[in-house]
Amino acid sequence: MNKRLFLIAAFFTFLFTQLHAQDKTYAAGLYADMMMESPGYDLYYGGVFRYDFHKKQAVKGYVGYSTVNTTSIGVDYSYFFLDKTKSDFNVFVSGGVSYDFYREKVKLEIDGQEATAKLSSNIFLLNPTVGVSYYVKPLNSSITAGYKVRYSPKQNAADINFLSVGLLYHW
Repeated sequence: MNKRLFLIAAFFTFLFTQLHAQDKTYAAGLYADMMMESPGYDLYYGGVFRYDFHKKQAVKGYVGYSTVNTTSIGVDYSYFFLDKTKSDFNVFVSGGVSYDFYREKVKLEIDGQEATAKLSSNIFLLNPTVGVSYYVKPLNSSITAGYKVRYSPKQNAADINFLSVGLLYHW
């Protein structure tokens, strides 16, 4: 049993450290940030574009929408701990900023009469992320997953427990 576990661990170590991974500069795809805490389970989803300017560094921009009537625009800087040209598996940290535009039309009933109002708010957020990625060479695509925090300096409040996932096509 121990020998089998050792061989499996050795195989994955070889796989993650010795394979030649992507040497692509651009990537585009889809992302989703899901709050993993009740009662909200908020979901942010949209498109992402990434530019790799070094074997271990990248910048990505994204635009998305959410289930809580928010449009989000953001930019992240990512640092990868492993050389992307030598390993398909990678661990990364990201730091970014985003701007959320909240818009919602609400109906009010006052003394038996209905009225509609528009609520709006804009929120500046800091978004630290830590995660893993895996490059699927035959598809020129990568899958990412990470833990993200959405922090508002103005309100001094943080939404924690976001699972961030993405699918990128590289060229």
